[in-house]
Amino acid sequence: MARNRAGNSIIFLSLLQTPMDVLILRHGKAGKRVTDGMADGDRLLTPKGAKEIRGVARWMAKAGISPGVIATSPLPRARETAEIVANGISFEGEVARWDELGPGPDPETVADRLAGLPEATLVLLVGHEPQLSGLVAHLAGAGAGARIALGKGGMAMIQRYDPASGISGELAWLLTPDQIRDMT
Repeated sequence: MARNRAGNSIIFLSLLQTPMDVLILRHGKAGKRVTDGMADGDRLLTPKGAKEIRGVARWMAKAGISPGVIATSPLPRARETAEIVANGISFEGEVARWDELGPGPDPETVADRLAGLPEATLVLLVGHEPQLSGLVAHLAGAGAGARIALGKGGMAMIQRYDPASGISGELAWLLTPDQIRDMT
């Protein structure tokens, strides 16, 4: 008999949900708070940041990476990142806004949200640091002490994460925007 994160017994629950692959994308470069005089929550992508994210989207399309779900932080720079990717890969669904991907929430809250997607096989999450590095570590079972750096426009892939049983996935790759650009 398996146990979930809370230690409760689960029987056949994982039969209802197959393991999923989770893409974790940090928003692109955004305007600076100090020089642009805007609040952190209002910042948009810079032209260079938008260009890098278009490159990420081109690489995803070329590689045949087609998530069934795209979810983003509600902050403008993350939403803009998610929309650029959605357009670039011809995503047919609606980009979901998850407060859990905004600055602050614990990775466990995102994991709980993933558990609500029983039919998803590939999910793209767009958000901010340091939450996303913590999320990568959490989903891969690396623990809170893991040191993972996810640069702006960088992306990680966690494979075979099973939110129903709490079984960790594995970190398949972690790419910088430069590495992605070099592959296009």
